Amino acid sequence: MLTNFGAWRRGYTCQIKFQPVGYFVLPWNRPRRLTGTKLNLWRDIIDSLTDAIIVLSPAMEPIAVNPAATTMLGVSQVSAATVADLMRQNDWLRRMIGACLDSGQDLGDMEAVLTAGPKELAISAEVSPLLNAEGQPGGVIILLHDLSHEKTAAEAATGDFSLQLSPAGLAHEVKNPLTGIKGAAELMAGMFPDDRRAQQYCSVILDGVNRIASLVEQVLMVSGPQRLAQEPVNIHIVLHQALRMAGLFPQPPEGVVVIQDFDPSLPDVIGDAGALERTFLNLIKNAAEAIGSSGTIRLHTRMEREFTMTADGRRRQFLRVEVGDSGAGIPDDQLAQLFRPFFTTKPAGTGLGLVLCQRIIALHGGRLWANRGGIEAKGGMTFKVTLPIMPPEKRPQ
Repeated sequence: MLTNFGAWRRGYTCQIKFQPVGYFVLPWNRPRRLTGTKLNLWRDIIDSLTDAIIVLSPAMEPIAVNPAATTMLGVSQVSAATVADLMRQNDWLRRMIGACLDSGQDLGDMEAVLTAGPKELAISAEVSPLLNAEGQPGGVIILLHDLSHEKTAAEAATGDFSLQLSPAGLAHEVKNPLTGIKGAAELMAGMFPDDRRAQQYCSVILDGVNRIASLVEQVLMVSGPQRLAQEPVNIHIVLHQALRMAGLFPQPPEGVVVIQDFDPSLPDVIGDAGALERTFLNLIKNAAEAIGSSGTIRLHTRMEREFTMTADGRRRQFLRVEVGDSGAGIPDDQLAQLFRPFFTTKPAGTGLGLVLCQRIIALHGGRLWANRGGIEAKGGMTFKVTLPIMPPEKRPQ
């Protein structure tokens, strides 16, 4: 069975048989059998694509799948049951495939939401007919392109992460009364230094005022404009500084293990070192709180396989940072709300720390998300960050 690889329609059509070995109909439409090096080259090309490719039979059984598809769907292998679940969760895709099988025409959706298990992804989708050697439809080819990097960068640029609050109005309406309350509580504490009950009440008032003031500052940081520096930043220096501020570097407390699994060859990113340090400090402190007095925190860096294209046709590459822990993890229903404003799993949390982290990463042109499963398979969490690296032409020689 041959595949009409519609994603390469720019210039010519290419037909490919994926497994086990077979024929390739090349641009000049003359079938020839490929073996050895040439066949491996085509397989390498398909496997290297960052867009997900899923080839289905008319019975909706998987014929061929590339690694990007398994990564996007969050599975190790795509089976008929996986496809059935995907169609059940994404009726729009099922209808698009049905229309393609009926009409034999290419169909596409430039902006859609793909539901894969507990997560949702912004994608563009193309569906093309799979043609056999006689040119008859024998299935469909699905091409899915992840729009997450473009979406987060666009949201950051247009202010879609804003909570629709007026920073100036909020500061005026909340912070001014807080100053008066704090001053009155401190004055009262000074008037009754020997009254334990008065001291206790004043302490409660001051703690509450400080908490509200901190909350207001975080809201202002999330909803207000952010001015970030644009300079070369070594991500490992940022991570070491964040570990130091968290009290985990150079020597963590007894019972706590910090694994630094770094790729020393990573190039710099362009951004604001201070803002990135605050972001990773938040993630590392969350991991430290998750493991308590004993456990393991793992920091891992590597190059990201995915890339995007800029407006002038240049390839934009990313590095990835992962912060994992051996804690208890969180349930799926809470995982879906982690980055919602004011949602928190901590008794004294504000629910804005991760929102601010996500906004800072988005303003750098990157992405922040979380997955269940940390260092140990039975539990834990892993927070993953991608950041665009400095283009080769801008790196110091």
